[in-house]
Amino acid sequence: MPYDFPERSPLDDAAQDQRYADFLAYFSTDCDRLHAYIYSLLPHHADADDVFQRCSLLLWKKFETFDQQRDFLSWACGVAFYEVKNFLRTAQRDRLQFSETLLDLLAEQRSDDLASAPDHLAALRLCVKELTDRQQQLVWKAYGSATTVADLAAASGRSAQTLYNQLATIRRKLAQCVQMRLAASGEDA
Repeated sequence: MPYDFPERSPLDDAAQDQRYADFLAYFSTDCDRLHAYIYSLLPHHADADDVFQRCSLLLWKKFETFDQQRDFLSWACGVAFYEVKNFLRTAQRDRLQFSETLLDLLAEQRSDDLASAPDHLAALRLCVKELTDRQQQLVWKAYGSATTVADLAAASGRSAQTLYNQLATIRRKLAQCVQMRLAASGEDA
């Protein structure tokens, strides 16, 4: 006798769809900052990517336990922290491992940094708009694409060192601008 699967009501599907939509709304808002948090705790980018993927699945599986009155990123970082610890415990193949104490310290500091990240990003966006068009294009080409500074130098006919120097000047200018904007708004830079 074949197994009869229980019928699912449309309400079950609608509730599941809503749960999925809620998760995606939270996750898509904070996934970049969650990845940055994980990357700050693991020394190798590939390891951080692996842990981020596992953590993403785990967050979906545990989403029913998430209290939507709380901050999603804080909850997700808590889950990620334990995934990173689990990864480090099982990844004994690498000689370079963060100590438990250092990992705790990095996680705490990174959580504090993530809380102020939206203000910093908003200030940075405004400061980038204050750059000249040429400076904005250089920043975009150097940091917003997969092009290397050496490739940019070859394409522009300038030396790589000249471009590095220009980028360093722009970074200093942006850092000062962001600090002034945050100070004016009462934030710590």
